[in-house]
Amino acid sequence: MSVNAVDLQTKLSQAQEAENSEDFFRAAFFYKDTLAVALKVGNSEKIKLCKNKIVEMNKKSIASGKDFKEISVTQEIPEDKKKAHEEFISKFLNQGDLKTILIAIGKHPFFFPKVAEVQKTTNKTMPITYQIASLSTISNDGHNLRGSSDGSYAWFMNMYDMSQRLIMNLYIDRIIYELMENKPNNISLNIQGLSEYFSKSGIFEERNLKIILVGLEKYFKNDYISAMHILVPQFEAVFLRISEKLRIDIVALDQRQGIATRTKTLSETYLDSEEFKKVWGEDLCRQIKFILFEQMGYRIRHKIAHGEIEVGECNFQNTTLILYLYLVLLGRIGIKSA
Repeated sequence: MSVNAVDLQTKLSQAQEAENSEDFFRAAFFYKDTLAVALKVGNSEKIKLCKNKIVEMNKKSIASGKDFKEISVTQEIPEDKKKAHEEFISKFLNQGDLKTILIAIGKHPFFFPKVAEVQKTTNKTMPITYQIASLSTISNDGHNLRGSSDGSYAWFMNMYDMSQRLIMNLYIDRIIYELMENKPNNISLNIQGLSEYFSKSGIFEERNLKIILVGLEKYFKNDYISAMHILVPQFEAVFLRISEKLRIDIVALDQRQGIATRTKTLSETYLDSEEFKKVWGEDLCRQIKFILFEQMGYRIRHKIAHGEIEVGECNFQNTTLILYLYLVLLGRIGIKSA
């Protein structure tokens, strides 16, 4: 028996011992280590065993209630900051008519995390445990999330998530709610006004616009399940078509059976590319990636596309977040083309 084969069997025995003793948390790590060796030696039988055991052990670990605790963090805002925030919201809502406010939402620099600033915060605040401990972030269905074993990246994602949530809670949600419910200065955000704003922008193709308007109608009827399932894929299509008009290559080449072409599917790879970042900016590309694709982010696009999204995730805040992405396109592109 080769050295690699002995190592594989030793690690597998460790994993099985932990599983048999119902230490599912340790067992998941041991099966992950075993999987790495199995991949190295090309043992397909053990690869299949270990990858399924990792998911099984993670699920059992979560179900046991011993290994993972839900932590809620409350961030207190000082009184002077609260006053400044209220003044900002008041001025923002008093800057003009509905169109002016909607354009400002899409263009305002407060409303998206700045990658460079989040990275600085990450470097200053990263706990020592993220630098020396073995880390892993697990989804509710037991899968290890990509990038979660990298301490620097995992903490960056935590800081980015905190920044994004603060933006939504303090600014975007509040502004949209005020316009819908309290109607400051008799300015009301309703389906008629928002549909008109979308329709007159000139940035949507008619086939997309008709479907998007249905999604907006569902949003105002509080049918967030329907709204998200309509608005998310349409945003992907609209974003790609606008990108094409901005001279980004969105045609993919398929050579599996001869030569064929197709429209690219929006993905993390494209949002990470210099081509997209040069046109849209790194901050917006990162925000779209975090909201729609990032495994350690919200991953809304993948969850909807693959039927993994839960009812509780189809809510006012997440749907408003998707609406915000549309307002960014309308604010930035619509103004330029006006």
